Amino acid sequence: MSFGRIHCFLVSTKASQVVYERFYDRLSESEKAEVRAAFFQASSAYSDNQTHVAAYKAARFVFMPVADMVFFLLSSGEMDELAAADALATIVNALPEVLGRAPSSSLLLERYARMALVVDEIINEGLLEATDVDVIRKAIKNKATWE
Repeated sequence: MSFGRIHCFLVSTKASQVVYERFYDRLSESEKAEVRAAFFQASSAYSDNQTHVAAYKAARFVFMPVADMVFFLLSSGEMDELAAADALATIVNALPEVLGRAPSSSLLLERYARMALVVDEIINEGLLEATDVDVIRKAIKNKATWE
């Protein structure tokens, strides 16, 4: 893992079923499973709509339970907890704007392409890009979706 970047973004249900995941580093399947296990273990008993921080090896991750899902973001180096929490909050705040209503696991699966566009607009190859919800919404309107 290199420093100063986002390594992973993951959305799961509270029952630990992965809805969406994106690894920005080359990891083996066993390393990805370790990351998921650390995420799920840390998030097992926390309240909704609050950002929490935990450590994983030399990196740290933030997570936020929202409705029936948990959003995770793993980062290291210059991308400290505060910056990672801000990036995660941007994603969580942009989703209702783009999807048209509050996100749930069923809505994210139904509008998977739009969610992927939101994530790609905010995180580009592990680097934080856009953080303004209006800019994200306008950029996504210019891109074609398959819905």
